[in-house]
Parts: sequence; structure tokens; C-alpha cells
Amino acid sequence: MRAILIDRIGPSSEMKLADLPTPVPGPGEVLIRVACAGVNPADWKCREGYLGAFFQYTFPFVLGFDVAGVVVALGQGAEGPPVGTRVFAQSDVGSGKWGSYAEFVSVRHDSVVTMPAGMSFAQAAATPTPALAAWAAVFSDGGLQAGQKILIHGGGGAVGTFAIQFAKHVGADVAVTCKASHRAYVEALGCDLSIDYQTQDIESAVRQWTPSGVDVVIDAVGGNTLPRALDMLATGGVLVSIMTLTAEDMERLPVVAAEAQQRGLRTAMTFSRTPCGEHLGKVAALIENANLHTPPIETLPLKEAARALDLLQSGNAGAKLVLHVADIDD
Repeated sequence: MRAILIDRIGPSSEMKLADLPTPVPGPGEVLIRVACAGVNPADWKCREGYLGAFFQYTFPFVLGFDVAGVVVALGQGAEGPPVGTRVFAQSDVGSGKWGSYAEFVSVRHDSVVTMPAGMSFAQAAATPTPALAAWAAVFSDGGLQAGQKILIHGGGGAVGTFAIQFAKHVGADVAVTCKASHRAYVEALGCDLSIDYQTQDIESAVRQWTPSGVDVVIDAVGGNTLPRALDMLATGGVLVSIMTLTAEDMERLPVVAAEAQQRGLRTAMTFSRTPCGEHLGKVAALIENANLHTPPIETLPLKEAARALDLLQSGNAGAKLVLHVADIDD
């Protein structure tokens, strides 16, 4: 099979298109023929060694967290969608196995979910990692409930796209920070207040909207881009930070957590849990039954994976990037 691989950790110049043996699904695994692979910040961080704390890299290593395609084989004891089913999933790259930047990928069966009716492979590949991060932030860690108020910092991105819709679906009031060019977009998704973080004081805008503060803050950006996040929380509120894996955040967040505890607040560093099929199945149901929207997508061919990651890493990606791997008939 063709795959994008690296022989050592490093910059995008280490990525190359090469031939590798097609995986054989092991016990409890599903072999997927890949139509599209999602492109996420975790991919370039994986390439540069940020995931070395979680597993030992074995080279050659295939990148890619998100996959959409068709089931072509089942390993012993694998349950779930049968051969021929259109599916999407998070790969097991976070456990050190080959990822989705390839023509085939083997994934544990409890991560694989049937695609919603009418969903394209590109839309499906754009969904797992950002949707699962948003799900964990809004529900698992944020505990958001109907009638509560939430601030989503970075609402114009893929995680924000899903977080806004999850929060509105549960009946919460939603404020969002974003660029001015994204305000119409986040408002169309249903947010109640959009804040241009480049020209407005975020805390002042939030306090004007809800003087007692919000119940949940989700920081989908990281770094020191929301320095007074705790000051915007209501009594008993929670600050949920999407795991960025950067050294800056790994050093900063424990300090913020200690301050939050002193003030009777909570913090959480969220990431998508694995196996993730249960929550991804709930996301699929909402997409199919509640008309949830996926982010705007730009598709590039597999051979341009390095360029895709460069665009993402530099902040110059204008949409959610997806790699087209193969044409698969519906």
C-alpha cells in the first residue's frame, strides 16, 4: 500500500510517500480501506515527537489520527460494522501503531463507527478528533447542562465548531471568541455572543453578557491566549483546556489548577478518550438526527500531506484540511 511515513521524528521534510505492507488486522481489529484522512494539529506534533511520552516510536511510522473509508476485513473476535460498511474512526496512532495517512489502516473494533447517512468521506474524516475533543470538553469534563452558560475560546476552529453545537443541543447559552472574519460563521452555528478577541476585551464582554460569570470555559487555543480565564467563571465553575501537548501549556496548566483550587473552581485538561467508539457513535447520531454541521473543508491529495501539515502548523490553513487517499464508490 501507499503511505505517508517518517523514518525519524522531525520537520515535514522527514515525511515521504512510500510503499509499505498492507496491515493484517489482529484480534479485535478492523481493516479499513481509506478514502480520506483527517489532518489535525496532533499529527505534526506526533511527527515532531510530542507523543514520545505516551509510546515508543517504531520506524517506519505512519502518521494520521482520523480515518474514513470502508471495512474490508475483520480480525479474530472483532465486532461492529461488517465488511463493506462505510465507517469513520480515530486510528490507534496514539498507541504507537500505524495511522491513517495510508491506503489501509487497522483500527481496534470499538473505535469504529458507521458513517451517518448522507455524510461524505471528507466530512467523516474531518470529524473524529475535533468532535471527540469537543465532546470530552463539553460533557465529560465540563459537565455542561441545560440553562448553564459556556465560553468557548477559539470557536471558529474545528473543535469550536462541534463544541458550539453540542452546547446548544443540550440547551446552554454560548459565548464564543473568534476572529472578526469568523463571527458570522459561529453565529450561524447558534452562539449567543461572539467576541472578536483581536479588538474586544474578552473578560469585559463576558461580564457584560453574564455579570456572575460563566459555568464553563473551554480553551481550545492554549498558550497564554486567555490569561484571565478563571476570572470569568461563576462560583463552582470549571476551566477545561484542550490538551495541546506543548511545553508551555504543560508548565502553565498545573499553576492555573492550583490557583483554581484556592478559589473554589475546577480545571481539567481534556483529550479524546480511547476506545472512543461510544462517544463517536453519539456524535454520528447527532449529525444524522440533529443536523449537526462539520467544519468547512479543504481537500488535498495524500502526496501533499507534508504541505497540509505545514499549512496547519503555520496557522495558514483556511479550513479543516483533509487528505484524499482513494476514490471509493458509495
